[in-house]
Amino acid sequence: MSFLDPLYHAVAFLLTGIHSGMGHIFGADSGWSWAVSIILLTMAMRLVLFPVFVKQTKNMRAMQVLQPKMKELQAKYKNDKERLNQEMMALWRENNANPLSGCLPLLLQIPIFIALFHTLREIKPLNATCDPNALSCYPKSIAGFSQHEIFSAAHAKIFGVPISVSFRSSTTLLHQLGGSQGSTRVLALVLTLLMGATTFITQRQLMAQNNASGNNQMAQQQKIMLYVFPVLFLFYGFAFPIGVLIYWLTTNVWTMAQQRVIIKHMDAVTAPNSATTTAPVAGPAVGAKPNKPAPGAKPRPAPTTPKPASTGSNVALPPGGAISPGAVAPKPTNRPNPNRSKKRKKGRR
Repeated sequence: MSFLDPLYHAVAFLLTGIHSGMGHIFGADSGWSWAVSIILLTMAMRLVLFPVFVKQTKNMRAMQVLQPKMKELQAKYKNDKERLNQEMMALWRENNANPLSGCLPLLLQIPIFIALFHTLREIKPLNATCDPNALSCYPKSIAGFSQHEIFSAAHAKIFGVPISVSFRSSTTLLHQLGGSQGSTRVLALVLTLLMGATTFITQRQLMAQNNASGNNQMAQQQKIMLYVFPVLFLFYGFAFPIGVLIYWLTTNVWTMAQQRVIIKHMDAVTAPNSATTTAPVAGPAVGAKPNKPAPGAKPRPAPTTPKPASTGSNVALPPGGAISPGAVAPKPTNRPNPNRSKKRKKGRR
C-alpha cells in the first residue's frame, strides 16, 4: 500500500463517475467515452485550480508594479548579493508578491498526472497466456477501478489504438488488446509532438508578457522552462499511455487559452492607467496669482497702442478713425514746401 493510494482512489472515483455519464452518450464500452471522460476530468481539475491562476495573475501584476523598485535595489546592492536578496525578499513580502508563484499551478497538476499514469499503466491483462476477452484475465481492482471497469478501459480504443498502451508497449500486449504497433506509434508520436508544441507556446506567452513588462528575472526563469519542459515531454512522452497524453494535451490547450484571455485582460486594464494625456497650457488659471519674474530677468515691454490713422489731407482723426456726427473737422495745417525755398535762393543768386 502506497501513501498515494488515497489520491489514486480519488482520481479513479472521479474518472469512473464521469464515464458512467458518458456511457449513455457514446456507449459504456466505447473508447471515446473513456477519452471524453479523461478530457472532462482534466477540465474539472482546471476549474478547481482556477483561483490559483487568478492569484498567479495578481502576482504577475504586482511584480510589474515592483519592477522599478527592484531595479533600484539591483543598482544599489549590485556588489552585495546577500543584502540584495534580503532586500528583495522584504520587498516581495511587503507587497504580497512571489516570483515563483507561476510554477504553483503546474505543481498542483502533477499529483493528478501521477495518479492517472499509475492507473492507466496497470490496466492490462494479468499475463500473456490468459484470454484477453475473458473478465478473469484482468485484476479484480486497481486503485478504485472495479474488474468490469478495468476490462472496459483496457479494450477502449480511439482511432483503433487502446488508450492504456504507449509508444513503447510490446507487440504481445498490443495483440492482446487488439491494437497494432504501427498505428499506436503514429498516434503516440502525434500526441507527444502536440504536447511539446503546446507546452512551448504556453511558456512563450508568459515569457513575452514578462519581456514586455520589463520583468527580467521571471523572463530568465521562464526562458529555461521554455526549452527544458518541451524536451522533457518529448523524451518521456514515449512512455506515457495514450490516455495520459490526452490528459496533458488537454491541460496545455486549456492553459494556453486561459492564459491568452488573462494576459489580454491585464493589457486592457493596464493600458488606460499607464496612458497620460497632457493638454497645452494657454495661460494661468482664472484667479491665479501672476508669476513673478525671475531675479535678473528683463521686464517685458508694455504693449504699445497703435498710432492714429491719418488721411491724405493731413487731418488727424480721433481714435477709431471716424469723426462723430456734428463735430467740426480741424483745418489742415500748411507745411512749408522745401522745394519752394530752394527755388527762391537760386533766383537771388
